[in-house]
Amino acid sequence: MVDGIDKIDILIHQLSQLEEDLDKLDSDRQDRAKAEVKGVRREIVNLLIQALDEGDIFTRRGAAYGLSKLPDKEAVGVLIRALEDEDDSVRSWASEALGEIQDESSLEDLVKTLKEENPYVAYNITRAIMKFPKVEVVEALSCALEMADRNIRRRAAKLLGELRHKKSVSRLSALLSDPDSTVRYEAVEALRKIGDIKVLGRLISALEDESTDVRYGAIQALQALGDKRAVEPLVRICLENEDLRSCALEAIKELCGDVAVMPVLEALDQIQGLVRQVSHHILTLREKPTQRASS
Repeated sequence: MVDGIDKIDILIHQLSQLEEDLDKLDSDRQDRAKAEVKGVRREIVNLLIQALDEGDIFTRRGAAYGLSKLPDKEAVGVLIRALEDEDDSVRSWASEALGEIQDESSLEDLVKTLKEENPYVAYNITRAIMKFPKVEVVEALSCALEMADRNIRRRAAKLLGELRHKKSVSRLSALLSDPDSTVRYEAVEALRKIGDIKVLGRLISALEDESTDVRYGAIQALQALGDKRAVEPLVRICLENEDLRSCALEAIKELCGDVAVMPVLEALDQIQGLVRQVSHHILTLREKPTQRASS
Protein backbone atom coordinates (compact mmCIF):
# COMPACT_ATOMS: atom_id res chain seq x y z
CA MET A 1 0.00 0.00 0.00
CA VAL A 2 1.33 3.44 -0.95
CA ASP A 3 0.91 6.08 1.76
CA GLY A 4 0.82 9.87 1.38
CA ILE A 5 4.55 10.42 1.72
CA ASP A 6 5.30 7.66 -0.81
CA LYS A 7 2.90 9.32 -3.28
CA ILE A 8 4.61 12.66 -2.78
CA ASP A 9 8.00 11.01 -3.28
CA ILE A 10 6.79 9.58 -6.59
CA LEU A 11 5.42 12.97 -7.65
CA ILE A 12 8.65 14.78 -6.75
CA HIS A 13 10.70 12.16 -8.58
CA GLN A 14 8.58 12.60 -11.69
CA LEU A 15 8.94 16.38 -11.50
CA SER A 16 12.72 16.08 -11.09
CA GLN A 17 12.86 13.75 -14.07
CA LEU A 18 10.93 16.26 -16.15
CA GLU A 19 13.32 19.05 -15.17
CA GLU A 20 16.33 16.88 -16.07
CA ASP A 21 14.82 15.94 -19.43
CA LEU A 22 14.49 19.60 -20.42
CA ASP A 23 18.16 19.69 -21.40
CA LYS A 24 17.50 17.03 -24.02
CA LEU A 25 14.99 19.18 -25.92
CA ASP A 26 15.74 21.37 -28.90
CA SER A 27 16.39 25.01 -28.02
CA ASP A 28 13.16 26.03 -29.79
CA ARG A 29 11.06 23.81 -27.53
CA GLN A 30 13.11 24.15 -24.37
CA ASP A 31 11.96 27.60 -23.22
CA ARG A 32 8.29 26.71 -23.55
CA ALA A 33 8.79 23.37 -21.81
CA LYS A 34 10.70 25.03 -18.94
CA ALA A 35 7.86 27.47 -18.40
CA GLU A 36 5.33 24.64 -18.34
CA VAL A 37 7.36 22.55 -15.89
CA LYS A 38 7.91 25.62 -13.70
CA GLY A 39 4.15 26.14 -13.67
CA VAL A 40 3.59 22.52 -12.64
CA ARG A 41 6.10 22.91 -9.82
CA ARG A 42 4.34 26.09 -8.68
CA GLU A 43 0.99 24.31 -8.61
CA ILE A 44 2.41 21.41 -6.57
CA VAL A 45 4.01 23.77 -4.05
CA ASN A 46 0.78 25.75 -3.70
CA LEU A 47 -1.18 22.55 -3.09
CA LEU A 48 1.33 21.48 -0.43
CA ILE A 49 1.10 24.89 1.26
CA GLN A 50 -2.68 24.66 1.37
CA ALA A 51 -2.55 21.07 2.62
CA LEU A 52 -0.14 21.98 5.40
CA ASP A 53 -2.30 24.92 6.44
CA GLU A 54 -5.70 23.18 6.31
CA GLY A 55 -5.26 19.40 6.21
CA ASP A 56 -5.68 16.69 8.84
CA ILE A 57 -2.68 15.25 10.64
CA PHE A 58 -1.75 12.79 7.87
CA THR A 59 -2.20 15.39 5.16
CA ARG A 60 -0.05 17.87 7.11
CA ARG A 61 2.70 15.28 7.51
CA GLY A 62 2.81 14.61 3.77
CA ALA A 63 2.68 18.32 2.95
CA ALA A 64 5.50 19.24 5.33
CA TYR A 65 7.60 16.39 3.92
CA GLY A 66 6.89 17.54 0.37
CA LEU A 67 7.89 21.11 1.13
CA SER A 68 11.16 19.86 2.60
CA LYS A 69 11.89 18.28 -0.78
CA LEU A 70 10.58 21.23 -2.83
CA PRO A 71 11.85 24.20 -0.79
CA ASP A 72 10.12 27.43 -1.77
CA LYS A 73 10.13 30.86 -0.12
CA GLU A 74 6.39 31.13 -0.63
CA ALA A 75 5.99 28.38 1.97
CA VAL A 76 7.95 30.14 4.75
CA GLY A 77 4.92 31.54 6.56
CA VAL A 78 2.98 28.28 6.74
CA LEU A 79 6.15 26.37 7.70
CA ILE A 80 6.83 28.76 10.60
CA ARG A 81 3.31 28.12 11.86
CA ALA A 82 3.89 24.39 11.47
CA LEU A 83 6.78 24.58 13.94
CA GLU A 84 4.07 24.71 16.62
CA ASP A 85 2.06 21.81 15.17
CA GLU A 86 0.80 19.18 17.62
CA ASP A 87 2.41 16.41 15.56
CA ASP A 88 6.11 15.60 15.99
CA SER A 89 6.60 14.61 12.35
CA VAL A 90 5.03 17.81 11.03
CA ARG A 91 7.30 19.94 13.25
CA SER A 92 10.32 17.92 12.19
CA TRP A 93 9.68 18.16 8.43
CA ALA A 94 8.74 21.84 8.74
CA SER A 95 12.06 22.64 10.40
CA GLU A 96 13.95 20.70 7.73
CA ALA A 97 12.11 22.61 5.00
CA LEU A 98 12.99 25.96 6.59
CA GLY A 99 16.62 24.86 6.78
CA GLU A 100 16.58 24.15 3.06
CA ILE A 101 14.94 27.50 2.22
CA GLN A 102 17.20 29.52 4.58
CA ASP A 103 14.99 32.58 4.65
CA GLU A 104 16.35 35.01 7.25
CA SER A 105 12.88 35.75 8.60
CA SER A 106 12.49 32.16 9.87
CA LEU A 107 15.76 31.88 11.82
CA GLU A 108 14.47 33.51 15.02
CA ASP A 109 11.44 31.19 15.01
CA LEU A 110 13.65 28.14 14.57
CA VAL A 111 15.84 29.21 17.48
CA LYS A 112 12.78 29.61 19.71
CA THR A 113 11.75 26.04 18.90
CA LEU A 114 14.97 24.78 20.49
CA LYS A 115 12.68 24.42 23.52
CA GLU A 116 11.43 21.22 21.79
CA GLU A 117 11.04 18.26 24.16
CA ASN A 118 11.24 15.54 21.50
CA PRO A 119 14.98 14.88 20.96
CA TYR A 120 14.50 13.67 17.37
CA VAL A 121 12.62 16.82 16.39
CA ALA A 122 15.13 18.97 18.30
CA TYR A 123 17.98 17.36 16.34
CA ASN A 124 16.33 18.31 13.04
CA ILE A 125 15.79 21.84 14.30
CA THR A 126 19.47 22.23 15.23
CA ARG A 127 20.57 20.89 11.85
CA ALA A 128 18.22 23.31 10.10
CA ILE A 129 19.62 26.26 12.07
CA MET A 130 23.18 25.33 11.16
CA LYS A 131 22.38 25.59 7.44
CA PHE A 132 21.93 29.36 7.72
CA PRO A 133 24.87 31.77 7.20
CA LYS A 134 27.25 31.57 10.17
CA VAL A 135 27.10 35.27 11.05
CA GLU A 136 23.30 35.20 11.32
CA VAL A 137 23.33 31.95 13.31
CA VAL A 138 25.88 33.23 15.84
CA GLU A 139 23.89 36.39 16.47
CA ALA A 140 20.60 34.50 16.92
CA LEU A 141 22.12 31.85 19.19
CA SER A 142 23.98 34.40 21.31
CA CYS A 143 20.68 36.13 22.06
CA ALA A 144 19.13 32.75 22.83
CA LEU A 145 21.60 32.18 25.67
CA GLU A 146 19.56 34.64 27.73
CA MET A 147 16.13 33.10 27.05
CA ALA A 148 14.06 31.67 29.90
CA ASP A 149 13.74 28.11 28.59
CA ARG A 150 16.64 25.88 29.69
CA ASN A 151 16.47 23.71 26.56
CA ILE A 152 16.96 26.78 24.39
CA ARG A 153 19.95 27.92 26.46
CA ARG A 154 21.71 24.57 26.54
CA ARG A 155 21.14 23.79 22.85
CA ALA A 156 22.20 27.29 21.83
CA ALA A 157 25.41 26.85 23.88
CA LYS A 158 26.07 23.50 22.23
CA LEU A 159 25.65 24.94 18.74
CA LEU A 160 27.91 27.90 19.49
CA GLY A 161 30.52 25.39 20.60
CA GLU A 162 30.19 23.56 17.30
CA LEU A 163 30.66 26.86 15.47
CA ARG A 164 33.79 27.62 17.59
CA HIS A 165 33.01 31.32 17.53
CA LYS A 166 35.33 33.21 19.89
CA LYS A 167 33.09 36.27 20.14
CA SER A 168 30.59 34.07 22.02
CA VAL A 169 33.06 33.32 24.82
CA SER A 170 31.94 36.02 27.27
CA ARG A 171 28.27 35.03 27.02
CA LEU A 172 29.11 31.34 27.31
CA SER A 173 31.26 32.08 30.37
CA ALA A 174 28.28 33.76 32.00
CA LEU A 175 26.36 30.49 31.63
CA LEU A 176 28.78 28.82 34.05
CA SER A 177 26.62 30.41 36.75
CA ASP A 178 23.35 29.20 35.19
CA PRO A 179 20.92 27.59 37.68
CA ASP A 180 20.55 24.52 35.45
CA SER A 181 23.42 22.02 35.51
CA THR A 182 22.80 20.80 31.94
CA VAL A 183 23.18 24.35 30.68
CA ARG A 184 26.42 24.78 32.66
CA TYR A 185 27.75 21.52 31.20
CA GLU A 186 27.03 22.56 27.60
CA ALA A 187 28.67 25.92 28.31
CA VAL A 188 31.82 24.18 29.57
CA GLU A 189 31.82 21.89 26.53
CA ALA A 190 31.42 24.84 24.19
CA LEU A 191 34.30 26.69 25.86
CA ARG A 192 36.45 23.56 25.51
CA LYS A 193 35.80 23.47 21.77
CA ILE A 194 36.45 27.18 21.31
CA GLY A 195 39.66 27.01 23.34
CA ASP A 196 40.09 30.64 24.44
CA ILE A 197 42.67 31.01 27.22
CA LYS A 198 40.74 34.01 28.64
CA VAL A 199 38.29 31.60 30.31
CA LEU A 200 40.98 29.71 32.26
CA GLY A 201 39.95 31.21 35.60
CA ARG A 202 36.25 30.50 35.05
CA LEU A 203 37.01 26.89 34.14
CA ILE A 204 39.16 26.45 37.25
CA SER A 205 36.23 27.77 39.31
CA ALA A 206 33.97 25.24 37.57
CA LEU A 207 36.03 22.47 39.20
CA GLU A 208 34.06 23.32 42.35
CA ASP A 209 30.66 22.98 40.65
CA GLU A 210 28.06 20.87 42.48
CA SER A 211 27.49 18.81 39.32
CA THR A 212 29.92 15.98 38.66
CA ASP A 213 29.28 16.30 34.92
CA VAL A 214 30.24 19.98 34.96
CA ARG A 215 33.43 19.26 36.94
CA TYR A 216 34.31 16.46 34.52
CA GLY A 217 33.74 18.81 31.58
CA ALA A 218 35.88 21.49 33.24
CA ILE A 219 38.78 19.04 33.64
CA GLN A 220 38.62 18.15 29.96
CA ALA A 221 38.40 21.83 29.00
CA LEU A 222 41.47 22.67 31.09
CA GLN A 223 43.33 19.79 29.49
CA ALA A 224 42.42 21.11 26.05
CA LEU A 225 43.58 24.65 26.90
CA GLY A 226 47.03 23.31 27.76
CA ASP A 227 47.88 26.00 30.33
CA LYS A 228 50.03 24.76 33.24
CA ARG A 229 48.29 27.14 35.66
CA ALA A 230 45.61 24.45 35.80
CA VAL A 231 47.99 21.90 37.34
CA GLU A 232 47.55 22.89 41.01
CA PRO A 233 43.72 22.76 40.98
CA LEU A 234 43.88 19.49 39.05
CA VAL A 235 46.21 18.00 41.67
CA ARG A 236 43.73 19.05 44.33
CA ILE A 237 41.00 17.18 42.43
CA CYS A 238 43.21 14.09 42.36
CA LEU A 239 43.73 14.20 46.11
CA GLU A 240 40.16 15.06 47.09
CA ASN A 241 37.84 13.42 44.57
CA GLU A 242 38.17 9.72 43.85
CA ASP A 243 35.45 9.75 41.17
CA LEU A 244 37.26 12.37 39.07
CA ARG A 245 40.80 11.26 39.92
CA SER A 246 41.58 9.28 36.75
CA CYS A 247 40.29 12.10 34.54
CA ALA A 248 42.35 14.70 36.42
CA LEU A 249 45.45 12.49 36.28
CA GLU A 250 45.03 12.18 32.51
CA ALA A 251 44.82 15.96 32.23
CA ILE A 252 47.98 16.43 34.32
CA LYS A 253 49.77 13.87 32.17
CA GLU A 254 48.70 15.74 29.03
CA LEU A 255 49.87 19.08 30.47
CA CYS A 256 53.19 18.01 31.99
CA GLY A 257 54.10 14.57 30.65
CA ASP A 258 53.95 11.03 32.05
CA VAL A 259 56.47 11.71 34.82
CA ALA A 260 54.12 14.28 36.36
CA VAL A 261 51.78 11.53 37.52
CA MET A 262 54.31 9.98 39.93
CA PRO A 263 54.36 12.79 42.54
CA VAL A 264 50.55 12.68 42.63
CA LEU A 265 50.52 8.92 43.19
CA GLU A 266 53.17 9.28 45.90
CA ALA A 267 51.07 11.96 47.61
CA LEU A 268 48.06 9.63 47.51
CA ASP A 269 50.13 6.88 49.17
CA GLN A 270 51.25 9.32 51.86
CA ILE A 271 47.65 10.40 52.49
CA GLN A 272 46.51 6.81 52.79
CA GLY A 273 49.37 6.11 55.20
CA LEU A 274 48.44 9.16 57.26
CA VAL A 275 44.79 8.05 57.33
CA ARG A 276 45.83 4.64 58.70
CA GLN A 277 48.15 6.24 61.26
CA VAL A 278 45.52 8.69 62.55
CA SER A 279 42.85 5.97 62.63
CA HIS A 280 45.13 3.74 64.71
CA HIS A 281 45.88 6.63 67.07
CA ILE A 282 42.15 7.36 67.54
CA LEU A 283 41.41 3.73 68.33
CA THR A 284 44.29 3.63 70.82
CA LEU A 285 42.94 6.70 72.63
CA ARG A 286 39.51 5.09 72.78
CA GLU A 287 40.85 1.90 74.39
CA LYS A 288 42.96 3.57 77.16
CA PRO A 289 40.09 4.76 79.44
CA THR A 290 38.57 1.27 79.27
CA GLN A 291 41.84 -0.32 80.36
CA ARG A 292 42.17 2.09 83.38
CA ALA A 293 38.61 1.40 84.50
CA SER A 294 39.08 -2.38 84.48
CA SER A 295 42.29 -2.12 86.58
